[in-house]
Amino acid sequence: MIVRFTGGLRPLWTFAAGLGLVAVLGTVACRSAAPPVLSPSDMKAGVASLSRPFPGDLAALYQLTVPSSGGLRLSIVTHGEAGRLTISEPFGSALSVAAWGPTTEVLDLRHGCRLDGSGRRDLFWEGHMPLAELARLLGGRLPAAAGDRIEIEPGGGVIVRGTGWSCRVTVARDPWRVTRVNGPAGTVPPSWRIRLGRHTSSLPGFLHAEWGHGKWAELKLVRLEWNTGEELPPLPDLPPCSGRE
Repeated sequence: MIVRFTGGLRPLWTFAAGLGLVAVLGTVACRSAAPPVLSPSDMKAGVASLSRPFPGDLAALYQLTVPSSGGLRLSIVTHGEAGRLTISEPFGSALSVAAWGPTTEVLDLRHGCRLDGSGRRDLFWEGHMPLAELARLLGGRLPAAAGDRIEIEPGGGVIVRGTGWSCRVTVARDPWRVTRVNGPAGTVPPSWRIRLGRHTSSLPGFLHAEWGHGKWAELKLVRLEWNTGEELPPLPDLPPCSGRE
């Protein structure tokens, strides 16, 4: 069978050239999508922007997904330098509460006992980042609380060093926001990772954390308020968790 092209070769050549132009433009577009290199002055401006205080006390609610469950809720409230992080079942029954401030307390409400403040096995994050710094990260700031040191790397990264922990932070501009946190700083590969996205200004609407051997957790922002003016709820007086510290 013989197939005849009645339109000549010019239309085919034009079509092929058009495909080539599209490919070139696509390659240029992909290259242009790469994040710009941040200068030292840019980084200083970004660190200053992401280190400023909260506009008020934070109250936020998240949908929490872990490998064993997709229907949990996580709430976080702050009052000054103190705060509470609560993990609850879908219909409101609290499973655990962590409180920070002058001291750190972790309550296992399923078993009605108190864990040692240095061990957070019942929390989705298992204590890789201190709770005050985690609250700062969720509020759209660098994960650095009072007393932490912030260092700007020559290559554009930000190092946060606290007491007994550290991390490397990746930031982006327009607007300034945190996009990744890996820790501990200088560890290759990192033993834990956090990826943030769906930002509104600097405020992340999504967080994905990975650590350990295949452990992970995701947070999706449901609601956030500033300046609630409410005192933190008192903690129940529970006995120590015997054999679970």
